[in-house]
Amino acid sequence: MINGIGTTLYGRRHLTKKELHGLGLKEIEDLEPYISTMWFCFIFIPLIPLSSHVVFAEYEEEGFFNTDKHYHMVKINLNWNQVLKTGLIPVGIIFLFWLLGN
Repeated sequence: MINGIGTTLYGRRHLTKKELHGLGLKEIEDLEPYISTMWFCFIFIPLIPLSSHVVFAEYEEEGFFNTDKHYHMVKINLNWNQVLKTGLIPVGIIFLFWLLGN
């Protein structure tokens, strides 16, 4: 994401071993996998859900001017429960501004 525009992961719901096996994935020792959804954002507001992923690990790489986050993840079907919960945030913000403007 550059200046708040682009793609980023939102949401974090940890998976149980049973849920992980239900998705056809194997567990990796010492890692706690979670589901996160990739969104297209404008001014850091999630607008369009692109895909959901099971994230096994994340790490940061220090650069000269910035820090990049990298993920070890597997793409899965869109997690609509997470999409609806995350999507309610921008709707709530817009509704709040609308209420304050009237």
